[in-house]
Amino acid sequence: MSNPELLAKLQQLSRAEKFQMMQFLTAELAKEEGIVLGNEAAEIWSAVHTSNGAAAQLMQLLETEKKQAQNV
Repeated sequence: MSNPELLAKLQQLSRAEKFQMMQFLTAELAKEEGIVLGNEAAEIWSAVHTSNGAAAQLMQLLETEKKQAQNV
């Protein structure tokens, strides 16, 4: 499936399905970066459903986790 086809399919998803896709992709990216998402990630995903600022919180969490992983 080409990228434009995939994007068109993603646009057709419900809001909840889009959040599930975001969660999946974020977990995949974190895994590729060697970041282990803990309980903080669950808190962020809960906030995603209720807050427009959740994306910024998620990025901040990922940056924090990445920095912590680099310091180990």
